[in-house]
Amino acid sequence: MSNFLSLIQNEQMKIYSRARTWIMLAILVLVVVLWAVMLKYVVESGLNSMISFVSMSTSLSTLVFIFTVIVAGDSVASEFTWGTIKLLLIRPATRSKVLASKYISVVLFLITLLLVLLIASYFVGLIFFGLGGMIPEQDSFTDILKTYGFKGIDLLMSITLAFMISAAFRSSSLAIGLSFLLMFVTSSGLIFVLAQFKYTWVKYLLFANTDLSIYHSGGKPLVEGMSLGFSISMLVAYWVVFYGVSWLFFTKRDIAS
Repeated sequence: MSNFLSLIQNEQMKIYSRARTWIMLAILVLVVVLWAVMLKYVVESGLNSMISFVSMSTSLSTLVFIFTVIVAGDSVASEFTWGTIKLLLIRPATRSKVLASKYISVVLFLITLLLVLLIASYFVGLIFFGLGGMIPEQDSFTDILKTYGFKGIDLLMSITLAFMISAAFRSSSLAIGLSFLLMFVTSSGLIFVLAQFKYTWVKYLLFANTDLSIYHSGGKPLVEGMSLGFSISMLVAYWVVFYGVSWLFFTKRDIAS
C-alpha cells in the first residue's frame, strides 16, 4: 500500500512541478476575477450577493474541463514521448499499479481545480458583491455543491476518455487533440439535434448520459425511456470500458517498440 501511495505522490509531483500547472491555476483564478468585473461593471447581471456569483461561476467549469483534459491526455503519452516510461517501469510495482496511480492523480487534479474554482468564486464574490441578499438564499449553497457534484461526474467521464486515448497513443499532442475533437463533436448540442430526429440509439451515447442534473431538477431527458438509473448504468459501463482499454494498452504494450 505504501508503495502505491508513493507512486501517487510521484505522479502528483510530476503534475505540480511543471510551470504549465501553475499557469492553469493562475488563469482559472484570473478568469474568476474578470468574470466578477464583467458581471458588476459591464453587464446588467442583477447580482447582489456572493452566493449568486458563486452559483453563476459554475459555468466556468469549462476551463476546468480544458485544463484537466490536457493533463489527462498528457499523463501516459508523455512518458513515451520523453522516453521516461522505461525508468518508470523499473520501479518495484506492477504496470497496473503505475496506471492506477496516474489515473488517480489526474482525478485528484480535477478535484483540485474544482475546489480552486469554488474557493476563488467565494472570496471574489465576497469582495465584489458582499453578503447582501444572502440570508434568504442560505439553502442555495447546498444546490451549488450539488451542481459541482453533477459537473464533477461529467468531467470525470471526459478525463477518463482522454486518459484512455493517452494510453492508446504515444503522442501527447495527438492524445490531447483527439480528446478535444471527440468531446466537442459528440457534445450535447449534436446529441440534442440527433434526439430531435427521434433516433432512440442516441440514449446509448456517452454524452447523452453525463448530465445527471436533469433528473434532479425534474427536467425531461433527451430520449424517452431514459432514467437516472439508466444513465448511471451507462456511465459505469463506459467507465469500465475506458479504463479497461487503458489498462489493456498500458500493460500489454511492448515499451521497446
